[in-house]
Amino acid sequence: MAQNFDTQPYYRKLANNETLTEDEVVALLKAVDTYQTSTAYLAECHAATAEGLPKSTSKSERARQKSICFTAARLLDGDTSVIRHKSRPDAAQVRCVNAANAIIG
Repeated sequence: MAQNFDTQPYYRKLANNETLTEDEVVALLKAVDTYQTSTAYLAECHAATAEGLPKSTSKSERARQKSICFTAARLLDGDTSVIRHKSRPDAAQVRCVNAANAIIG
């Protein structure tokens, strides 16, 4: 099961001017580190895919890969405005597993 870090309890505490415990701060920092590392890894994967496109790749697929790489670069800068379809980690995990299972070979 994908890790789905629930930030709502932290927002509620902060909205009520409550102090976060040391354990809560550590949990937040670990989550940030995990997501930054994951985002960087997936960006690297997309860059490798784009770099390795065969010359026979269609213009539309090249444009799609280019868009994904630019989106990933902006996400690494913290710009989430480029995300058009919001997804949750658990849904993304299921979709990735299904896509991998659908590959013949």
